[in-house]
Amino acid sequence: MLKEYGFSTARKNFTTVFDDVQNYIPSLIRARKQTETDGIMISRLVLAEILERYPFEIDIRLEEDGSYWVWIQPINEYATGNTEAECRQAAVEVAREFAEDLINEPFMFQAKNTRPLIPYAMRILLCDNSQEVEQLLFGAELAEV
Repeated sequence: MLKEYGFSTARKNFTTVFDDVQNYIPSLIRARKQTETDGIMISRLVLAEILERYPFEIDIRLEEDGSYWVWIQPINEYATGNTEAECRQAAVEVAREFAEDLINEPFMFQAKNTRPLIPYAMRILLCDNSQEVEQLLFGAELAEV
């Protein structure tokens, strides 16, 4: 079982709860009201490790006119560019927009057909910058094009 705190106790003892998270101990915080759900505090590193099981599949292709397009699965987004580097950068922007829209728009976040995409959005949102998103999508060795 997770280490458990009532909401008021967690608020009063936030330093203790945060220390637990720093020691890789997830903490369950009970909801304040019946209309709310419980929350979990977990370290960023642990969450990133859990989410590694949700890989992106990238299909990048060269068109006859010399331009590129990329398809990002499973988020069903695509991007184009005149060069491979432009296409990859466009893919990064599309992925970031997808993740921000999913998290910031309550209906997208709650819809049954987009709920399976939450782990992918979280992987993108855990990236600190565009270079990390590019590495996430295309792999570390490919991010140096």
